[in-house]
Amino acid sequence: MPTSVAVITVGSGQNRYGATVGSLNALSLDPPLLMFAIKQGSGLLQRLTAGTTIGINVLADCQQIIARRFATPGIDRFADTRWCEEHALPRIDDTLVWMAAQVRDRLPLGDHVLFTAAIQHGETEERLPLMYWKRAFRQLGPLESGADP
Repeated sequence: MPTSVAVITVGSGQNRYGATVGSLNALSLDPPLLMFAIKQGSGLLQRLTAGTTIGINVLADCQQIIARRFATPGIDRFADTRWCEEHALPRIDDTLVWMAAQVRDRLPLGDHVLFTAAIQHGETEERLPLMYWKRAFRQLGPLESGADP
């Protein structure tokens, strides 16, 4: 299943954390909700409880290195990443979409934990998304003129 690639961030200052997720989906427009899943054993899990405010950084097609960095355990994922703090959350520069949201639900399912979150703030940029499909990062290209959608 092709999916967008996002980095979920929490904390502020030197007390910050982020991890790559490939299962971010819209859930509801009214109220604005989204859902995502994180693998059991991820260091991010212990930081996400109901009420936690999170940053959601949907990566642009040129941000494969960031996706890999935030999926690599045991490193300072922010060290070589351009980011700022917004809404008291880490925000990665030049993403396709950035949102601040509040975790609502946490449901263990199989080898992942499913989360729902209420969007509090969001911004989009004119970029193409980074996609993940068949165990590799992919980029979308523009549709050719006259091609079937």
